[in-house]
Amino acid sequence: MIGPSTVWTLSIINGVAYGSLLFLLAAGFSMIFGVLKVINLAHGSLYLAAAYLTYSLVEAGTGMVVAVAGGAIVAALVAALSERFLLYRLQGQYLAQVLVTLGLLHIFADVFHGVWGGTPRVVQVPDIWDWSVPMGVMSYPAYRLFLIGCGLTVALALWWLLERTRLGSIVRAAVDDEEMAQTSGVVVPRLRWIIFGLGGLLAGLAGGLGAPFLGARSGLDLEVFLLALVVVVVGGIGSLGGAYLAAMLVGVIDSVGKILFPEASMFMLFLPLLLILLFRPSGLSGRVLTHVVPVSRDTRGSKEPEGFARRLQPWVERARTVPAWKVGLALLAVLVIFPMLSSPYGVGVLTLILIWAIVGLGFNVLLGYAGMPSFGHAAFFGGGAYAVALLAKYWQGPSWLLLVAAVACMTVMAAIFGVLALRTRLVYFLLATVALGQLAWGVMFKWRSFSGGDDGMRLGAKLSMPGVPAESSSAFYYAVAAVFFLVCVVFYRLHKSHFKRVLQGLQGNDRRLSALGYDTWVYQFAAFVLSGTITGLAGALFAFHAGFVSPQLLGIVISAKIMLITILGGAGTFVGPLLGALVLVGAEEFVTRWTSHWEALQGILFISVAILAPRGLAGAFNRLFPERSDKQT
Repeated sequence: MIGPSTVWTLSIINGVAYGSLLFLLAAGFSMIFGVLKVINLAHGSLYLAAAYLTYSLVEAGTGMVVAVAGGAIVAALVAALSERFLLYRLQGQYLAQVLVTLGLLHIFADVFHGVWGGTPRVVQVPDIWDWSVPMGVMSYPAYRLFLIGCGLTVALALWWLLERTRLGSIVRAAVDDEEMAQTSGVVVPRLRWIIFGLGGLLAGLAGGLGAPFLGARSGLDLEVFLLALVVVVVGGIGSLGGAYLAAMLVGVIDSVGKILFPEASMFMLFLPLLLILLFRPSGLSGRVLTHVVPVSRDTRGSKEPEGFARRLQPWVERARTVPAWKVGLALLAVLVIFPMLSSPYGVGVLTLILIWAIVGLGFNVLLGYAGMPSFGHAAFFGGGAYAVALLAKYWQGPSWLLLVAAVACMTVMAAIFGVLALRTRLVYFLLATVALGQLAWGVMFKWRSFSGGDDGMRLGAKLSMPGVPAESSSAFYYAVAAVFFLVCVVFYRLHKSHFKRVLQGLQGNDRRLSALGYDTWVYQFAAFVLSGTITGLAGALFAFHAGFVSPQLLGIVISAKIMLITILGGAGTFVGPLLGALVLVGAEEFVTRWTSHWEALQGILFISVAILAPRGLAGAFNRLFPERSDKQT
């Protein structure tokens, strides 16, 4: 009979073995983040690439040692090349870097699925480690003890590299004071690809060694990355010892939490991350980032249009003089007439575009006006969807009242999240929103008795426009169109308001505005709450549209889509989010009809926007056709 002490012992050792893998992954990420200030969302993809390559090489008969080495070297080369050809030109623009690495994440995921399919792959444990250590009435796999030894060995090797070599002194100097290191000639382009290559090597080593333990499967890249992010922040950015200690803690918490509190295990993992960000950004033994450039802005002056653009300039100027109320009436007419001229499929696509345009308008307040990038806004989108589903389950009220109640819930949620997230700044704000978003995702994913877990929930309620027959195929479309039009009117007024100008001023010099008597925190809090509320409204509409909600709606992929819509169209402009939703959702709907590789194409779109069009479509239009007045498109 297995006693409680044996179960606890096995659970803790499992946690330490898992923590050893997380340390290998987090150590490289910590150096990249600490020295280069890059949040490499594709770091987990390097882990998964090495795991898949290790599997294929072992199956080909190369042996485990050669397979692990090959996977680690490939991961190092991919990391170094991505830094040299993509990330190098975006130094200091951390939001653009996030988009590029997120694009790589999508591309890698599509490649993995195309080459290895969706079936999980597990590498056979090498014969030399395919035995067990007696432990009471049970035995423990020797390979997992080997992983613990590998983690400790790599930790000691990295300590020697960082503390006893010239490269280590350069890295430590860059982490301690980046600006001073730059003026001293320490941080050079060569250091960037060396750090990226070393980080990729460690991620690849973790993937190869972890292949017999965790295997290789779709989604594992994002899962291990998020845990590595917890390790880095809890341990302290740039701190090797802190990362090792935090990795052990996270591994044990994950292992023990799944036994004691299975429905709250994800909450237990991301709660420490949030607490550290709020009360001790330096982590257990790290340092606060000394300098992070906020959302990049294109400061190049507008030029006079040339060629064909010059000939079009008078027509563009004339269009800009059209009164806003006439444009609004034209938009309303298009929304009303469209279902009469289009097929049900076209109406469905436009419905989705309008929903995501509402999301973009809401997120634009936070990112475009206030310059505060959130990477956890899916919490409000998915939260609005779940709020409708749960309210419909326990309260059989009218659909419009369900919608209003769900929006009210998201307002409260946004206020709570705003109070917490606004204790941080710049990149720490971005990480705090990630932690809050993952907490919300973990609750819905694990709390099966409440939310249905990964099985999701069905929504039987229907939303229709009053006066339109509920059985009409366009009933829901007109309801969404009415909400969209109302949101556009409100946000157009906001775009011209003093509130927007104050938010934009906060991007440049919040201390100066504070000295002038503005309560900057109140303005930022109002922007956060308004943004979360409108995003929750769109999520509730999406729930009525889909008739089904799942934890994926709260995931980081949805947060990335929200960010891309706003940036693609043009953050800070009024029409930008509308253009972004039209292009991205329209492309997704039509491209997926012709190819199954939409995820890779979406990744290419992420990278292209970050590098070629940082100001988005509306910004590029304003550059091509500069205004001759103070108006903004």
